[in-house]
Amino acid sequence: MDAARIRQVALHTICAGVFMFVLNYYVLNSGLESSLSWAVAFAAMAAGLAYRQTKS
Repeated sequence: MDAARIRQVALHTICAGVFMFVLNYYVLNSGLESSLSWAVAFAAMAAGLAYRQTKS
């Protein structure tokens, strides 16, 4: 994988994690631990999806 694809996967991962954290913590008023758990879970799924899309 070249640098552009790695950057795309990383950006997708970071954006998904930040989005889920903000949604859970600020909008839904969840606790910090729960918000971080959801953010990490969704970031991991987003990384897998972005990796699969850039692989082909």
